[in-house]
Order: sequence, then structure tokens, then C-alpha cells
Amino acid sequence: MSDSADSASAAGPAGGQERARGRLRSLVLSGAFLAGLGLAVWGHQTLRAATTPRPVPPQPRSIVTLAPSVTETAFAVGLGPAVKGVTKFCRYPPEVESIPKVAGFSDVNVEAILRLRPDLVILPVDKTATAAELSMLGLTVMPLDTRNLEGLMEAMVELGAATGRAREAGEAVSRIREAAGYAQAKARGKPRPRVLFSVMHSYAGLGYISEITAAGQDGFFSNLIEMCGGVNAYQGSLPFPSLSREAIFKINPEVIIDLLRGEEEAAEAMRGWRELANVSAVRNGRVYLFTDDSDTVPGPRAWKTIRKVADAIQPGPPLSGPALAAAEAAPAGPGRAAPVAPAEAAGATASL
Repeated sequence: MSDSADSASAAGPAGGQERARGRLRSLVLSGAFLAGLGLAVWGHQTLRAATTPRPVPPQPRSIVTLAPSVTETAFAVGLGPAVKGVTKFCRYPPEVESIPKVAGFSDVNVEAILRLRPDLVILPVDKTATAAELSMLGLTVMPLDTRNLEGLMEAMVELGAATGRAREAGEAVSRIREAAGYAQAKARGKPRPRVLFSVMHSYAGLGYISEITAAGQDGFFSNLIEMCGGVNAYQGSLPFPSLSREAIFKINPEVIIDLLRGEEEAAEAMRGWRELANVSAVRNGRVYLFTDDSDTVPGPRAWKTIRKVADAIQPGPPLSGPALAAAEAAPAGPGRAAPVAPAEAAGATASL
């Protein structure tokens, strides 16, 4: 036998084994690929199912609300008995005091929410990360946009329609539209003063106001100013700018509306504003202190705030009877609201 024959004879069995091992590797790799592809498809379908918005239950039995505005909205449309979890900043209506607190301003206790087994979670539209996380966990999430007045009213209508509470939602919206009509009627044909809306201020241990946080282009409060016949004194682009004493002097607002957390802050706030005696609003006694907690929440009680802001920006007795009828009869302008029925302005308002 030649060397070449001997070599071929020796290589035959080894070559066959190598080819067999190659086929086995191919099968294993193919199987792994198909398994991976299957897992990817399954994962994609699972992710799509988790992130696809679930329909709102027509009669939710367990609701979690993740902001004071949406909590008040849920109660306003008649869903209060189903609300089982709220934030620690929710104060109204009084029933919320006894409801478990599952979130703060930006911190959300997901485990506490899951323990409540909610069939609906309502939260502000800008809490996108929280909405995504809760959706991934299988919860039905409904974002509401209450960042401006029109959005607030649309949110109430949307929630009422989805949960069979259209009548209650319509009543809540009507109160706001009536207040808007009152404000527009009172402002009709009058000069539009520059208005500074203060939502927070700092004393820095100095005994006088050193800096304020004002409502800029935020949506809700700037809506109030325009609706009630004023012009926002701050014309920058920030939603809530911090303004120093020097900035307040430079802006020189003709009307100042200061939101406080309660009557206990009023005396200190008055002393602080009097230190700015050269500001037009202070000099002319047109600083108004709002101490009702409803004024700080862009929710269904906004109708009360609208009336108070209207009476502050456009001074004089509240419109009613013939005076209101005459204002209502004036030619309508753009964005005219529905006619307003006379009502008492609610909430304490003090002025310097």
C-alpha cells in the first residue's frame, strides 16, 4: 500500500467525525438562534402589551391619584368613594386625610400602590416616567393635563366620560365657565394692569422679602391673569422665575397677588411687601393676599380663584344684577365665555 493510500485510509474516520461535529455545531447554533428569535418576539409582544394604553374601566373600584389637582378632579366627578391612594400633599376634600398616602411630589411608592390593587391610576400628564413604570407593571394609567384652565376642563370631561360620570363632570366644568364669564364681563372695556403673581417667597433670615417665585409662562396662573383683564408683569420665558427685590422694582407691577399657605403667614407677608414701598402695587394699596388652599391647586375649585382674581385685578364691587347684565350685553370679543350667574366670591382676600 502506498503512502498516499495509507494517509487517506487514516484520515477517513477522523474526517467523518469532524464533519459530524460541524453539523452538530450548526444545529446547536441554529437552535440557539431560533430560541433567541422566539424570546425576542415574545419580549417584544410582552413589552408592547405592557406599554399599550389599557382602556379605563367604566366603573373603577380602586383608584390611585398622584397629584392634588387630579385627586380633586376625581372627587369632583363623583369618583371619591373609589379613591384608595393619594399623595401626602392632597388636602381636599377632607376625606383624603384618612386615605393612604402613596406618593410625595416626585417620589412614588410603587410597592404601596401595588398593594392597593388599583384598577385605575390617575396622574399628571408630565409624570411620564411614573406612567411608563406603572404601565409596565400591568396597571391601567390615565394621564390628565391640568396645566392650564382649558386643559383642566377637558380633563374633567375626559375622566367623566370614561367612567360614566359625564353629568358630574359637566356640572364642575360649568362652574368654571361661569366664573370665567364673570371675569371677562368685569374686565370688559377696562385698562389691563400689569399683574405679578407670587407663589412663594423667601426672607433669608433678613426680616423682609429677599426673593419671590413668580408665575411666569406656566399656563394656569398666566391664564388667570389674562382672563381676568390683566397682563403678566413678568414677560420672560420661564414658567416659575425667581425674582430678586431689584427685579420686582424693575418690573414695577401695578397689582400683586400673593399666594400663601394660610392665614398664619399673612402678617409676615404684609410686613415684607411694605418694605417695597416704591413698587406701584404696594404704593397704591393693590397687594392682595390669598390664603385659601384652593388657590394653589389647578383643580375644580378654580372657579373660586377666578372670581377672586377678577375682583383683585379689576377693583370695584363684585358684579351682580343690573351691572352684570349690562356687562353681559356688551359686544362679545374673542374667547367669550358662557354667561355667568351671580355668586358669592369664596375665600379670604386681604389687601395692603
